[in-house]
Amino acid sequence: MWGWTTHVALAFFIVEALARAAVGIRVIMRRAPVAVSLTWLVVLFFLPVVSLVLYVLVGEPRLGSRRSRKYEQLTRRVEEEAVLHWQRAGLVQEPEQEPERSLARLTTSVTGTPPLGRNDLELLGTGASVLRRIVQDIDRATSHVHVLQYIWQPAGTAVDVGEALIRAADRGVECRVLVDDVGGNDFLRSELRERMERAGVRVVAALPASAVRMLLARVDLRNHRKVCVIDGAIGYCGSQNMTDETFKYRKSRRVGPWIDATVRLRGPAVQALQTIFLRDWMMDCEEAPAHVEEYFAVPAPVETGGSIVHVVPSGPGPHADAIHQALLGMLYGAREEIIITTPYFVPDEAVKSALINAALRGVDVTLVLPDVLDATLVAAAARSHYESLLSAGVRILHHLEGLLHAKTATIDRRFSMVGSANFDMRSFWLNYEATLFVYDPDFTSRLRFMQRHYVNESHPVDLLAWRRRAFLRRFCDNCAQLLNPLL
Repeated sequence: MWGWTTHVALAFFIVEALARAAVGIRVIMRRAPVAVSLTWLVVLFFLPVVSLVLYVLVGEPRLGSRRSRKYEQLTRRVEEEAVLHWQRAGLVQEPEQEPERSLARLTTSVTGTPPLGRNDLELLGTGASVLRRIVQDIDRATSHVHVLQYIWQPAGTAVDVGEALIRAADRGVECRVLVDDVGGNDFLRSELRERMERAGVRVVAALPASAVRMLLARVDLRNHRKVCVIDGAIGYCGSQNMTDETFKYRKSRRVGPWIDATVRLRGPAVQALQTIFLRDWMMDCEEAPAHVEEYFAVPAPVETGGSIVHVVPSGPGPHADAIHQALLGMLYGAREEIIITTPYFVPDEAVKSALINAALRGVDVTLVLPDVLDATLVAAAARSHYESLLSAGVRILHHLEGLLHAKTATIDRRFSMVGSANFDMRSFWLNYEATLFVYDPDFTSRLRFMQRHYVNESHPVDLLAWRRRAFLRRFCDNCAQLLNPLL
């Protein structure tokens, strides 16, 4: 006779198996990319119980039905009013030449927002010097300062930015700060935040994470954007968080200092960054500005010339794959040269195929990655792609002078991208990102000069030596590749 424990165990086994089968059917019916679906099916087969917990936590890019409805209801009008404003003011400008014009039209289709002309762009370096420049602009603010960050280091030069916001609030400037609840955990619990709030700076946590929210929405979907808007006239966008050279510097692991690329903007494209901030602010804060148009005063465009800039946001919601689609358009439009820098390189098959296709067409493709990364599993997954890329003629270099955190691409010395999005599936589909697509040979030349500096600080990966690596290392890297869709 079976005891009651045996009956309970058998019932649990049957229920768990049926649950995994149901989740497997859901995975198939969602029609996600094949690699993603296959990964989840393998995980469901080999990891009983654990796989169900994983799928509940990170299986689908859900924000929760209430949050999704709130996002659409509260923020859609901001984007619509901004586009109408740009059209009436004659700020919309398409590139005149191909393939830039086709890329601009593709990007407009996937984002719903157009490229804006006559912008002045200044390419900045990295670390404390960038933060000091932000402090200078905040100290001159007269109307408002809007800051959106993934990480805010409550130490070093980043504290000076907080002090500048306190000074601005003291003289009556509206100051709003939105920091991701996970990435900015230290700042949100710091004494600096308390002092900023006492001075009148509004500080809000983006995408709050908690045990309860884990049951309703994916807590690993993060706001990874790095945006600052000052008086609607000056904007910052790039890869640098509110951090300086002391952030996560660890000599023992040869990680650091982090090396970033940031763009300071003046001109109409600042309004597109403003749109991103206002939509995110309204989603995470009960405050909905009554007169949104007040934040869209036309900034003075460059007198003559200037850069055409497409500000491209992406993330769960209406524009989930915007950066991914625009990047593919860039890669397939290349005719002579592609240079890419990124810290986290876990491409999907579409991006990987586009890089291989470009190399086989005779395009000079260069990929610059950090020699040592702070994420071991991601680094292993990246290495699993090296052999097929190297075999096609893609040049891969490892940067030696710090953790290269700049996310940039230049194409044919004519157009380029720089922003917060990594070349991985998390940035393509899961995180909220903001990237600038710039149709301007002059700016692209400046960005390419920065990239060439990174190249000179790097060493190439040799195909023959790569193939001779120990079997165990190659096996571990290939195992990590199986988790690509989950990274």
